[in-house]
Amino acid sequence: MKEIVDSGKLGSVKMIQVNFGSCKEYDVTNRFFSKELAGGALLDIGVYATSFSRFFMKSKPNSILTTANYFETGVDETSGIILRNPDGQMAVMALTMRAKQPKRGVVACEDGFIEIYNYPRGDKATIVYTNDGHTETIEAGEAAYALDYEVEDMRNYVLNGGSEEYLTYSRDVMSVLTDIRKQWGMIYPFE
Repeated sequence: MKEIVDSGKLGSVKMIQVNFGSCKEYDVTNRFFSKELAGGALLDIGVYATSFSRFFMKSKPNSILTTANYFETGVDETSGIILRNPDGQMAVMALTMRAKQPKRGVVACEDGFIEIYNYPRGDKATIVYTNDGHTETIEAGEAAYALDYEVEDMRNYVLNGGSEEYLTYSRDVMSVLTDIRKQWGMIYPFE
């Protein structure tokens, strides 16, 4: 999908929308709800949404608007996040860990959009070309092996010396997550 976006055949990326909702069972002793273990939706599932958004943006977001609701233990339960980068691209993310919502990512461009369901482990994407309405479906890999692909990618990076772009991308994602937490005033006991 990145190659298609970078080719320009869909025009410039304007907006990215990402949802991730996971209904974690109510259990205040579970790590998902533990402030001592860096629990909360942002660092558990929000990293996927932030990575998806940054992957399709030309540059790191420099403007962040966000709000959150908190679980009784003090971790973030739900949040809405809007990112904007210097290129004028925006991303809108909706996260929750106490209600299901589709794991859906949309990359909206001038001449079409890409829709990926189950994006953290997606193996199929639909491209809609808005000029004439035709669609294209692309399938790659198998969702069951998604974590294997991640491990293999990191292994190749370490063994073969990856590009600085790879590290910059990772730093950007971590920086955005940190900036979001700062806006919320979210500080973990070990910090």
